[in-house]
Amino acid sequence: MLITKTDYLEYTFCKKNLWLRKHKPELFEGMEFSDFEKKIIEDGNLAEAACRLLYPEGVLIESHHGQAIIDTKEVMADRQTVFQATFQNDVFYLRADILKCVGPVVDDGIVTSGLGGWELFEVKATNEVKRRAPHHHVNDLAFQKIVIEACGVKIVKAGVIHLNREYRKNGEVNNHALFMEEDLTAEVMAAEEQVRGEMEQMKECLEQPEQAGCACLYEGRSNHCSTFAYSNPEVPAYSVHNFNRIGMSKKKLEDWVDRGELALTEIHNPEDLNKAQKLQYTACLLDKAIIDYAAVRKALDGLVFPLQFFDYEGYGSAIPMFDGFGAYEQVPFQYSLHIMQAGGEIEHREFIITEPTGDLTLPLIERMKVDIDPAGTVISWYSSYEKQRNDKLAELHPEYASFLKEINDKMFDLMTIFSDGHYVDPAFKGSASIKKVLPVLVPALNYSVMNISKGDQASERWEKLISAKTSATEKEKIARDLLDYCALDTWAMVEIYRVLRSL
Repeated sequence: MLITKTDYLEYTFCKKNLWLRKHKPELFEGMEFSDFEKKIIEDGNLAEAACRLLYPEGVLIESHHGQAIIDTKEVMADRQTVFQATFQNDVFYLRADILKCVGPVVDDGIVTSGLGGWELFEVKATNEVKRRAPHHHVNDLAFQKIVIEACGVKIVKAGVIHLNREYRKNGEVNNHALFMEEDLTAEVMAAEEQVRGEMEQMKECLEQPEQAGCACLYEGRSNHCSTFAYSNPEVPAYSVHNFNRIGMSKKKLEDWVDRGELALTEIHNPEDLNKAQKLQYTACLLDKAIIDYAAVRKALDGLVFPLQFFDYEGYGSAIPMFDGFGAYEQVPFQYSLHIMQAGGEIEHREFIITEPTGDLTLPLIERMKVDIDPAGTVISWYSSYEKQRNDKLAELHPEYASFLKEINDKMFDLMTIFSDGHYVDPAFKGSASIKKVLPVLVPALNYSVMNISKGDQASERWEKLISAKTSATEKEKIARDLLDYCALDTWAMVEIYRVLRSL
């Protein structure tokens, strides 16, 4: 059984999940990657390929396993830069992103500085160095350094090459400006002892019989491993792990778990809950919604007609595709707008970029200027996203900055009714996401029947829409699916608003 650097990182996140992946792989069958996860993998591959262009002398090891190890030795013997250099020591196996040969500086036959050896670089499609599991870049490098040096190769420098958050595309992508290198050698060396110990523990763990439970039991729901339900069948679907921001209150969660108090209603100390958690607890205990009618009415009475329910869909990529944008910076490519007049009349307007040529976002903002009345309230869900897109558009198109600022200044976030605890239903399971609220308040509306049902899926589909490889017929279908999805987002807000008004 080989143990890779990916296995090591998974072990530091959840030991049991790794054990199951090695011994019971059938549990992972059918666990397909989401469109978002697929996009992350694709972005990582694209970033790595672009980074290799910085080393034109580099040689890519394209073989696998034993042959890759042999090929690596041959390339390294010529002291060439190697991509995907492959090593195995004991059960530990890895492919290093970049391994660059460096020699001492020699002047008139005298070594003046430097040590001969190899520089190890990990390419990361992130905007910064990460130092927390499961994406601990320093420990990742330490694992690689330990294995490579055990194979007789001296590592004199270890670092991460990641995306430069300050870079903005202008014409052809400048890879030298897009990437930045961070020397982590000192941190890597300091981490080696800990990582070496974890590697030995990992070997022992994988040789032992299956243990009950997993350490994710002490984490909030968002930090649970993929096999949490299998390892912890006693935990109900709506548990103490769903308490609002419980990941920030580890001692509370640990105490409940140790006491066996796993359901929300089982905890012994509800008086210690914060306001949001207490509302969750009470709604669950009563098994009905808790509504602050006065607060809801006050929030809605402050809105000014026409009410304009607005939603963007955005696209981001590791390698920026459009001028003025940087790595992962969201490009607003479409919007939906449902306009409600004081008498209740509804009108729908929408726009989508299907041919990204010239000044990409100018047609979108020109259409917004026609469609949106700044005198009325613009309503969104999780408004910080729409506001940030408007700020970006104002940066790109300063002639429209005052228009966009006026929209942002008057924008109302409908989600705050739920995130601020004015309406709490146990069926929300502690979430204020529109995907959780809508089925409860407006069960007739359903995202699951849509061809596109999630924002990350919309981003992936738009990328295909603008591809030259996509046929005209398929482009037309994708555009319609995208418009339908975005329209449902704003229509959902209209219907949720109506339910709240009816209270």
